[in-house]
Amino acid sequence: MIVNNIEIMFGGQAGDGSLTTGDLIAGVFKRMGLEVYTYKDFPSRIRGGHTNYVIRAGESKNYGMADFVDGLVAFDLEAVESHIEEMRPGGFVIFDNSSEQVPENLRRSDVNWYEVPLAKIAKDELKAEIVRNTISLGVLGRLIAMDPEIVHADVAALWQRKGEKVVEMNVAAVTAGERYVDEHFADRPSGYGLRSGADGDRLLMMGNDAIAFGSLAGGCRFMSGYPITPATDVLEWMAKYLPRDGGVAIQAEDELSAINMALGAAFTGVRAMTATSGPGQSLMTEAIGLAGVLEIPVVIVECARAGPSTGMPTKTEQSNLNHLIFSGHGEIPKVVLAPGTVEESFYLAAHAFNLAEKYQLPVFVLTEQALCQSKATLPLLEFGAIEIDRGKLHSNGKLTFGEYKRFEFTHDGVSPRAIPGTEGGMHLAAGSEHNDAGVITENYRNRERMMEKRMRKLETMREDLPKGNVLGDPAAEIAILGWGANRGPIAEAQDRLRERGIATRFLQLRTLWPFPDDEVRNFIAGAKHVFVVENNFTGQLERLIRAVVGPLAHMHGVRKYNGRAFRPIEIIEPIEERAKKPILKAVGA
Repeated sequence: MIVNNIEIMFGGQAGDGSLTTGDLIAGVFKRMGLEVYTYKDFPSRIRGGHTNYVIRAGESKNYGMADFVDGLVAFDLEAVESHIEEMRPGGFVIFDNSSEQVPENLRRSDVNWYEVPLAKIAKDELKAEIVRNTISLGVLGRLIAMDPEIVHADVAALWQRKGEKVVEMNVAAVTAGERYVDEHFADRPSGYGLRSGADGDRLLMMGNDAIAFGSLAGGCRFMSGYPITPATDVLEWMAKYLPRDGGVAIQAEDELSAINMALGAAFTGVRAMTATSGPGQSLMTEAIGLAGVLEIPVVIVECARAGPSTGMPTKTEQSNLNHLIFSGHGEIPKVVLAPGTVEESFYLAAHAFNLAEKYQLPVFVLTEQALCQSKATLPLLEFGAIEIDRGKLHSNGKLTFGEYKRFEFTHDGVSPRAIPGTEGGMHLAAGSEHNDAGVITENYRNRERMMEKRMRKLETMREDLPKGNVLGDPAAEIAILGWGANRGPIAEAQDRLRERGIATRFLQLRTLWPFPDDEVRNFIAGAKHVFVVENNFTGQLERLIRAVVGPLAHMHGVRKYNGRAFRPIEIIEPIEERAKKPILKAVGA
């Protein structure tokens, strides 16, 4: 019996309720005291097309999927066809055989099969075909010993808004599923079990919600955005909660309007943001350049997805790093932060607004679908840890007319900032190159000074930038670097490699630009093998590292670019294989 360690996948057609059921089960696992991580893999359409939802639960915290799926709840044959090879030997499949059977070529003999006519039970016994998924919850709960009291209570709470009849119907559906297991599978245990523990003071939160919450706690009071997968959740959260704190959330007509609205709000002194994905980021590029030249503090959340072009809008990828760092008409100072967990998403989002205002520039919070649309358990958030630093914002009394220089040349590159309307603070704000008073000029000496002033911020801000997290054995000869959602699978791979006698050290980069040259150089020093784990084809992070440390024969890329997140085994295997080989001496090997 495997106790308190399970990964469940729900598979079916988009729009059939699989995601709702998955969310409910994640909540049940959390209330049973387990640590939870969820991962959504759905098609870019409203209804139809295969979708799956993974819920992983255990006693130790996991920020990613397991090597294999323990239990598959398959609402159609396509779910079996798509995922039977991902099943762990000894795992189990719950299959709705109301209208179709699993062919023999798909019936793995090392997997336990539980065939239940979910749709037929819903139609014949409960007279409501819509509750098929809820019946599956009862079946699953009985097979793995989910706490029935919590299951029934959570089902009732979920549907309470629909009225008592709907609540009764869904609770009856759970009971029907439990009864079916008792009557047909009492002598066929699944091999998995759960034991309830203390829930404690914990949250179950999605990455996008954490970013939005962190932005609100960090003082953001204006958000403009245009719906785009997978960033839309940020706008939806802000639209619901921002007005409660005196803020404004606006759905713009497109991404161009969204970024320019945010710049307008920030120009007037409001902490402002927008959220988008790759295609929207492309449209925002010119306006972000304007923010750099006018030194307007703004936060842009980039929820990355698979590209190019429209790509795979609902799949994960880390291929927008170069875009954020290098895109633009000319050069401006900018910051790129990358949280690695849902919890970090909250704190880094709040910190982004301090960096934006203190150094008067655009700050990106770069996340990806595998993190921003996933849920995880986390401790209660510490609002007391968030401080507001508005930098050189004039906030007391009038200024002396004619003496105030909005773009004044300073030793740290940051000029004093006055909100428009401040008495005596009149200045020009020109998108073209300008002097310290904002007057447009193409004088080459002024151009040199103004470029140097703006870009100087990249050095003066170094101490304020989030440092990377170092996990594992600091003296290990195998070094791993990565960022974003890969933190979880890398950390788990480290634990498993240590059990196999292979020590590793891992640098989770949280600031990707300005690139942390010294941090990376010091971390890599002395390593016999260096692995860079990332979800893209060209090795964008690895190329940035090589630009700092030069060509290294012992640097290896571990890459995945099929739209799916890493599982730990996909990191363990290439590291084990390389670690057993002698180091190549040829440069660039």
